[in-house]
Formats: sequence, structure tokens, C-alpha cells
Amino acid sequence: MLSSRLLPGLGRVPGPLQWNQVRGSKQKFGGATRDPFKSLQRKLGREQQRKHAKVPLMSEERSQIRRLAPITTTSLGQLVATYAPFEKFARAPFYTRAWLSQRRKAFTESVGTIYSLAIIRRRLRKMDPFRPVEFAKSAQQQLIDTNAALRDKDKRRLRALLTENAVESLKEEVEHRQFVWKFLEQIERPRVVNAKIIPMESKENYFAQVVVRLHSSQVMVVYNAVGHILRGHPSKPNRVIDYVVMERHLETMGSGLGWRIAGKLPPQIPWKKALPTTSDKPQGALPTA
Repeated sequence: MLSSRLLPGLGRVPGPLQWNQVRGSKQKFGGATRDPFKSLQRKLGREQQRKHAKVPLMSEERSQIRRLAPITTTSLGQLVATYAPFEKFARAPFYTRAWLSQRRKAFTESVGTIYSLAIIRRRLRKMDPFRPVEFAKSAQQQLIDTNAALRDKDKRRLRALLTENAVESLKEEVEHRQFVWKFLEQIERPRVVNAKIIPMESKENYFAQVVVRLHSSQVMVVYNAVGHILRGHPSKPNRVIDYVVMERHLETMGSGLGWRIAGKLPPQIPWKKALPTTSDKPQGALPTA
């Protein structure tokens, strides 16, 4: 039989191993079955229970930091939809380990994309109906407008077309470089290849990011501050593949800020293979994953 000095209130407070012995014994004390651990817990004050809780309360310092740096509701500030499918000429051979890995990844992302697009359609049904074909075309036009605004150094237009993080990443490009850019033709029709929804603080507050694949012919030349060509050729068009990430806050009330460009993703090409007809570096300096 355990000694009485191990019982609460009758001696020193036992250690964790001794408490396990007491709890396992379920000794009869005072004519009824009691758990000494629970009886000691009831004797603790409210402040001590909070102090030893698994999830402590927010401290005053943390609450002040949160008030000084609140979470913005206009942009995520990062790229969450970071998947771009492999190009046809860059896919792994059939029935190899790399091929199985690519197929598994593509299937997982397609299931998530179907679910995310369903949520986007439901949220925007009354405000701005989401149709993937029309949305992809508008994303292409928005990228054209963004490159034109970057060429003309129109900061006001850039703030309307890009998220805050994307505008900040283009700050040096706008101030210290000159662009000559022209859209020639569309090679393949734009299409939606991936989508993600991100809940913020509650399941009723969603952000959405949609990846659109664009394949076009362009002419772009980048000059530095002294007029030297950094990239491109003034008379040589390039066939460019862009994976543009569009972002929007799915508000239940009001129209919000609409779809904006959050960044771009590089094409999925193995390092051993070169891109024969497409520039391996997308133009501009938008955020990439």
C-alpha cells in the first residue's frame, strides 16, 4: 500500500512517475474511489491552470506585435500554387521511375485543381462568374498590359494589375532599366493548368491562386542604365512559355480587387534537356516559386 505522504494535501508533492503510480492505483480514500491527480488539479488556481496549459494565452508583447503588423486581406504575399506540368518534349520515358513520379504528381494536382475550381465557381457565381476559357484569355491580356506598363514605367497601372509583392519585386526593374517589348502572336491557346485555395483565419475567408499557361511570340530587349543590352534582341522574336499565377481574394460581399498577377513559374524542364523553341528564362522579374 502506498504511503500517505504521496497523497495530495498530506505531504510533499510527488513527481511525475509517482503520480502515475497513484493514478493507476485508484485508491479508496474517504470511503470512495478518488483520483488524487484530479483532486490536486481542482485545487490549483485559475492562473496556475492557464500557466501549465498546453496552449498558453497570448502574451501582451505578442498581442502588441500583432496589432503593429496586422495580416493584410488584399494579398497572400507568396506563391502557393507552384505546380506547372512538364512540357510534352520534356516528359520522362514510359514506365520509368521518373515517369511514375510525374504521373503521380500530375494526378494529385489535378484532383486539387478540380476541387479548388469548384470552390472558386461557387464563391464568384453572383459577383464575377468564373469560366476557365475566358479567364485564361483575360490573364493573357493582363500580362500584355503589365509588360506594356513596365515598358512605359506606369507605376499606377502596375499597382492595379499586380499584387503588392509583385510590384515590390519589379521596383528595381522600373527605376534602373529600360524595356522594349512587343507582343507578336499567340502560338497556343491559353489554358488553366493548376489552382489552389487558401483559407485565412476561417473557412469562410479564402484566397485563390490560379496558374495559366501562355505560349506566345514576343520581342523584348532589356537595357541597363547606360544603354547596354542585358537580354533579348531588338529584331529577333522569341517563343516564350509563361506560367502566370493569378490571385484573388474570394469575398462573399463586394467585388474586391479582382484578379491580379502574383508572379510567374518557370517551365518544368529537366536540366539535361534544353528548350529548343522557348526561352528558358521568362521575361521581366516577377516573383517565382
